[in-house]
Amino acid sequence: MGSPSVKTNLPTNGLGESMIREIYVFKEGQTLFKDVIVPNEDLDTDAVMMLVSSSAKKLQEWKIDSMEIERFRYVYMNSHNTQFIVTMDRQASLQKVTEAMMNMVSKFMTAFENTLETDEWKSTDFSPFKVGFRSLVGRIPVKVCLAGHGGTGKTTLLELATLPSQGPPQDYVPTFFGDKALLKADFDPYIFSMFDLGGQDRFVQEWGKIIRAGSMVIIVTDSTKENMEWTKRVAYPVLKAELPYARAVAIANKQDIKGALSPNEVSRRLGVPAYGMQANRRDFRDRWLKLLKGVAFETLDYRLVSDIEVE
Repeated sequence: MGSPSVKTNLPTNGLGESMIREIYVFKEGQTLFKDVIVPNEDLDTDAVMMLVSSSAKKLQEWKIDSMEIERFRYVYMNSHNTQFIVTMDRQASLQKVTEAMMNMVSKFMTAFENTLETDEWKSTDFSPFKVGFRSLVGRIPVKVCLAGHGGTGKTTLLELATLPSQGPPQDYVPTFFGDKALLKADFDPYIFSMFDLGGQDRFVQEWGKIIRAGSMVIIVTDSTKENMEWTKRVAYPVLKAELPYARAVAIANKQDIKGALSPNEVSRRLGVPAYGMQANRRDFRDRWLKLLKGVAFETLDYRLVSDIEVE
């Protein structure tokens, strides 16, 4: 399902990652085009789009602005009396989406500018623009952060997802500061930029430098009581401060170890949905990729980091 990718050990500020969820194009109150990749179930989309499009109409030609509503950011612009609105995760990089917006509108105008200047737009099929839109979305990786203590299996999960032909490593080697890998699998149109955060105590306070713009947090545990306590005491405060709008789930890893807490118990202790895993087994790769896809497309249970209760 996935293709291998080069992994680096270089820190990054995360400005290159973002997650675009949908696009709407309006003219004179009519919807010319829309493409919804991940719907916003939390909000009344029609009401929100009416609000945002009214703001977009007031903009000068080619000027871009944005507004934030709950966990979403709406980026919008006006061109040829046509309003373009892109919805993104609030946590993600505004810079990259702004660049993508300019690119998208330029391509749209190249194809339909003459149509928009006459009444022909009222009967035109704008659906072919979907291919170009999704192509642009796929050029901006979605940032996924693997967070947890050292030795819980973060690096093994990263290798399991991105380098299946080599198999996951069987020996524990500490990750210093953080590793990064790109993952393209059954996530179209998205590509994931996966960050394995160094889990040693001295590195956790540095997470803030590399997790900005993260859309998803995978909290990796070794399914022990001690690890649950460390996660709540050390990792949670950093995640809540830096990624309040990110979606989070927990991995109850090492389920094959005697005495491992069940996924239900891990979920109860951490306050987030937890899913069982054995990251050192290649036959768990499909389960792992399906979990990642489920969090991205919001088809399985997750919790916003800001909603996690810290004792």
